[in-house]
Amino acid sequence: MSRAVCPGLERTASGYVCTYAQRPINPFQWYCFGDYFECPIYVQYMKTKGAQAKAEVKPSQTVQPLQQAQQQTQQVVTAPVTVTTTRVETTGDAEDELIRNSETIISKFEGNAKALNDKWKDYENSVQATRQSWELEKARLKRYIIILERIRNKYSEDLKEIELRKNMGLINNDAYNKLRDSIQKKLDKISDKLKELNSRYQDVETTITQHYKRLLMTTVTPEVSKLKLSLAKLEEMYRDGKISKEVYEKLKAEIEGVIS
Repeated sequence: MSRAVCPGLERTASGYVCTYAQRPINPFQWYCFGDYFECPIYVQYMKTKGAQAKAEVKPSQTVQPLQQAQQQTQQVVTAPVTVTTTRVETTGDAEDELIRNSETIISKFEGNAKALNDKWKDYENSVQATRQSWELEKARLKRYIIILERIRNKYSEDLKEIELRKNMGLINNDAYNKLRDSIQKKLDKISDKLKELNSRYQDVETTITQHYKRLLMTTVTPEVSKLKLSLAKLEEMYRDGKISKEVYEKLKAEIEGVIS
């Protein structure tokens, strides 16, 4: 019957040593416990030893006669043994170390898993807070952009007006050129700024919407349930002929765009 610990494994003050390979070894990452008879170092060692040592095999592979087992036991007892370190012959120390290592790994990832939960909760709160704040500020931002667009349109009309005044002879060329350059500069500035603001607005809107959709897909919230209920009511109203197909498809697309 094979032993649970490789006979070539020794424990020293500085750690474990494989006496077959004559080097330090980590038994918890090798074959030293349990299936050591499959270890390439052990197999090679037994092959080289030949008559001096016979490799152990799995109990299912070979059942030794009682007399042969007794003779081998006597050979082991009478053979001279020089021990310079503590040989691991029992599994007690190994079991304790395996337990300690297992507990260390579990404890480490218990902490990591809790940290992930905390980070996800912070992410949920951050997305919700950012979206709510954005929805409030977005209305004001849109008003500002509308006002800027009106000012831009006014500059365009002013350019047309001074062009008309010049053609009618109401202003001379010098006055026309000064007015045109001044208004054109203002028009170019506000047009460029509006283009930039609209682009940045769309980037923010897209990013916040993407995070909010991700949150809805992974978290069951009252808001998601409310949107799904609204979608069901919309389907019912369309079936009953209370709304047109165009309105139905538009509202359905908006709701599904949020929850899908």
